[in-house]
Amino acid sequence: MKPKPSSSSIADFCGRHNISEVTFYRHRDDMPKAIKIGGQWRIPGKAEDEWLAAKEAEFTQANKAAA
Repeated sequence: MKPKPSSSSIADFCGRHNISEVTFYRHRDDMPKAIKIGGQWRIPGKAEDEWLAAKEAEFTQANKAAA
C-alpha cells in the first residue's frame, strides 16, 4: 500500500474515495478545502483527514439518532 501523499489532486482524491469529479464540484461546500499550487488545485492531506473525520462523525450521529 502506497503512503498517502501530503497533498492530492482533485482527480486523485476523487479516485481514492470513489466519487466523480462532477460530484466533487457539485457538492463543493461539502468537500475538503483545496488550495492552488502552481496552477493546479490540490487537497492537503490534513484537509482530507479533517473531512473524513467530519464524515465519520456525521455517520455516527445519524446512527445514534436512528437508534
